[in-house]
Amino acid sequence: MAKVEHVDVWPGISVKELVEQFSHGGFQAYKLWKACRIFREMVEDQECTKFLGLAGALVPGGMRKVIVRMIRKHMVDVIVSTGGILTHDLIEAAGIQHVHAPEKYNDVKLRSEMLNRIYNVLLPNDGYVKLEKKLATILEKLPQKTMSSREFLEHLGRHVEDRESIIRAAYDENIKIFCPAIADSVLGFHIWMNTQFLKLRVNPILDQREMTAIAYESKKCGALFVGGGTSKHYIALAMQFSPRSLEYAIQITMDRPEHGGVSGATLSEAKSWGKVAEKAKTVEVICDATIALPIIVASNIL
Repeated sequence: MAKVEHVDVWPGISVKELVEQFSHGGFQAYKLWKACRIFREMVEDQECTKFLGLAGALVPGGMRKVIVRMIRKHMVDVIVSTGGILTHDLIEAAGIQHVHAPEKYNDVKLRSEMLNRIYNVLLPNDGYVKLEKKLATILEKLPQKTMSSREFLEHLGRHVEDRESIIRAAYDENIKIFCPAIADSVLGFHIWMNTQFLKLRVNPILDQREMTAIAYESKKCGALFVGGGTSKHYIALAMQFSPRSLEYAIQITMDRPEHGGVSGATLSEAKSWGKVAEKAKTVEVICDATIALPIIVASNIL
């Protein structure tokens, strides 16, 4: 058995050098090194279709540029995201930034000041006002027909001017974004609001055929799950109902498996469903995604 070796640091140490030392460490440092290694193998595997599941408050948490970097570097082929992440992406594209909450705050007072709190980050209510106005001008320019969420987000991306936007970057790089629970977001709400005046409709059920076809047609599949919920399950479901199982699987989560929810379910458990292959390369990193995700990406930037 290999011994645990102590991590060393020095002036000018790179992320890659630090992560490489984690390979001899313990606990989640070792898991994080393993995640970096598996992610590299997955990205370099030309036969592998790479899925990215995004859940949680990643944009308020400062992960927008990291995700855009992954898209621009073609580290992913398919994204499955919550509507909330896309909403916050569009709010920042409209020019409203998330800000730090003061160390001492009063939520009732924040409400009176039109500030919405996400743990220790605040979003001015003006962000939603600007989003509403911006969407109203964009949605009328889109094809006035019923579309899947993937097709809708592709058309939407064409009209997002901010090159640091997740939605715009995916459009530019021809990366597909699926949002199976788009109704559960402010973006989904405004789509519905505008359907009172427009013929535009978004029907996520229409995504199912394309998502399943991607799984069927891929020689190999791999996934990086950032958080869980619908985004994680939608990718896993495509594996369950196709001949494919994930051959690479990385999960970053703070959730637990004991309550039976998908967000904390282990990748080993997924093998019982055929969602993850028997001999897949897997790792679960129990860590805040705002720590683990940038390290995984930074250690693999070419």
